[in-house]
Amino acid sequence: MDKQAVNEATTTTTSGGGGSDNSTSPKRYIYTQVDMEHFKHSSAHKELLGFVSAMGKGLTTTTTSSNSSTLPHSYNPHAPLNDLSPALASLHGSLCCISRWIDPNTTDGLPPDQQVKARFGNPVFRTWHERLTERSGGIIKCLMECHGKYVNYTDGESSSEDATTKEEILKECSELGYQAASSSPTTPYDHGLSPKEKDIITELRCYLHDSFGHPIRLDYGTGHECSFIVFLLSLCKIGCFNWSSSGGIDVGKGPATPKTSPEVIGHASLSILHEYLIVTRGLQRDYMLEPAGSHGVWGLDDYHCVPFYLGACQMRAREQWQQQRQQKQKKTKKLAAKDSSGIGADTDDTARRLPDNPYLPDSTTVILDATHHADNNDHWDPSIIHNRPILESYRGTYIYLSCIHFIQQIKPGVPFFESSPMLNDISHLGSWSKVMAGLLRLFEGEVLDKLPVVQHFVFGSIFKASWTPSRKGPKEAPKRTFIGGSGGVEITGGMPVTRAPWAK
Repeated sequence: MDKQAVNEATTTTTSGGGGSDNSTSPKRYIYTQVDMEHFKHSSAHKELLGFVSAMGKGLTTTTTSSNSSTLPHSYNPHAPLNDLSPALASLHGSLCCISRWIDPNTTDGLPPDQQVKARFGNPVFRTWHERLTERSGGIIKCLMECHGKYVNYTDGESSSEDATTKEEILKECSELGYQAASSSPTTPYDHGLSPKEKDIITELRCYLHDSFGHPIRLDYGTGHECSFIVFLLSLCKIGCFNWSSSGGIDVGKGPATPKTSPEVIGHASLSILHEYLIVTRGLQRDYMLEPAGSHGVWGLDDYHCVPFYLGACQMRAREQWQQQRQQKQKKTKKLAAKDSSGIGADTDDTARRLPDNPYLPDSTTVILDATHHADNNDHWDPSIIHNRPILESYRGTYIYLSCIHFIQQIKPGVPFFESSPMLNDISHLGSWSKVMAGLLRLFEGEVLDKLPVVQHFVFGSIFKASWTPSRKGPKEAPKRTFIGGSGGVEITGGMPVTRAPWAK
């Protein structure tokens, strides 16, 4: 394990606790509206919003000039480990294994109980969650060990031999992560660990346990998704997004400033979230987890928010790439016309060729004609989500299209404007930049700034609370989701519907 990251992450292990409690276990700090106001102005809120923003910025930022024919990065679903560190490759492998826990065709699969007639919530999910709790220590220990093992790895001169070695390392870590999630540990996960290492894993386990739904309420919502984002943020803060120890954040010196670039954060998060969604969609579909809150609180697809924002950023990057290519093509045509000395336009295929689209796996240069569809050439505004062939063809590459496709899968036969009115409204916007900006505001206003969502958060030494909570209480948030009034009285009513930031 990276000792530097361990030391940084535990410098203030007991500094954030409420009252005089020196326990290192993460605790709740948000009970009432008073606590909520503290959170809104805290460094933890700023860090979490900044991290999500960095995910998107990393996808829309390119270091190449407008004359470049390709972007330096595109997500390839056939090579999902390409942009990951050893630690994240291990996590990716664990998520691959976790997605198979529900499969009835595996020897230890946990398929839903078909005898249960409840509309929402199959009780087998509780067994699934017990398995997660049982194996989470080994999963996190494995990714930390992968990070520590290759913390000093360098690409050298980026020779083909180095690239092959890097690919082998990522594959090895992914396989180790898969194994860590595939069976119960034979020895306690904390065997042989230092107290500081135990504290880190204890905190990370809490965030991971809250990332897939509530085992008692049998629901899933944006709060659980946000817990997974906190989990990723914490990994980033201790350096696990990078190959070297220089990528971490000194969490013991006040508000954190990421040393990890937005490009690294964005590209790695895109790959991890793709695999995370495979897990959560399986849980939502097969265990019929109830949307946490009133139809997902404000409901894009009843469950999620961040994947839509990240997907909009990815589509914006595609939009930018196309604009750059169009500008270059215009300049090329003007130069070609001058060089032809009046002879006319080129008659060969060169003038009609476009470079590979960096957002498509294994794409090849295509010749454009009136009948041939090419992702390189077509302009996709937000209304593209209504094009079913496009959804089918490109959902593996574009996470926004993947989210829309899943909605249509679980709500077949329902008109889209009825099943997803907010997403339908978004599809009428003129550009992906507007969608991207609106979804980030929506995440802040309707996820981070809503008490019913963030009351479930726990804080430790990596993701820290800087205030004293209004009262001491159990770690567990109320079994019923909603809180009314500053006194924190539980109520059973729903949350009022909030209009999207772009709604008139």
